[in-house]
Amino acid sequence: MSLLLQANHKECREENMTVREEMKKLTGIFFNHRQVSVQKAIYRATNIPLTYSSRGFVFVPAHSNSYKFLKPQNVLKEMDPNDENIYMSHLADKYFDRPKEPEFDICMADFASEYDIVSVKKSIRNPRTPIIRLQTLNFAVKKRCNRNAIIQYPYFNRETDRENYSENLLSLYLPIRSRDDFKKTL
Repeated sequence: MSLLLQANHKECREENMTVREEMKKLTGIFFNHRQVSVQKAIYRATNIPLTYSSRGFVFVPAHSNSYKFLKPQNVLKEMDPNDENIYMSHLADKYFDRPKEPEFDICMADFASEYDIVSVKKSIRNPRTPIIRLQTLNFAVKKRCNRNAIIQYPYFNRETDRENYSENLLSLYLPIRSRDDFKKTL
């Protein structure tokens, strides 16, 4: 594929095409010469989804060094330049901010699997299960009605990365209230 694109790029330069014409030609080569699996080709031709699932999937960023997304650009522009709270809260932050009721003395894996996180701003009419606010974040949780979600979490190799492997599993399956509690248990 890359050889085709390089040859086409060279050809376009020799013919002195405009950038727009060159992009059209490169796009055509890219779409006409790439390989697609049979399933994906059928999906594209018929618009039938590749899978139907009755369960949801939730990614659990259990590790302390897991990813964080920046807040949207318009929110960052309105913030004080010295404010260090530039990251959006992810599932682990919401887990540590859960209510102190006994029903929430659960591990992060169970929390992610059994509860949906909803925005407080979003109005839900006639919920089937009660909606409970988080302590400080502007979110709430509600119990999933049908089936629990399947959790996905970062994979660390037990042999080559023992420390991260252990931290990941312990933070997933120990019912703790903060990362500091986790460090105390070790």
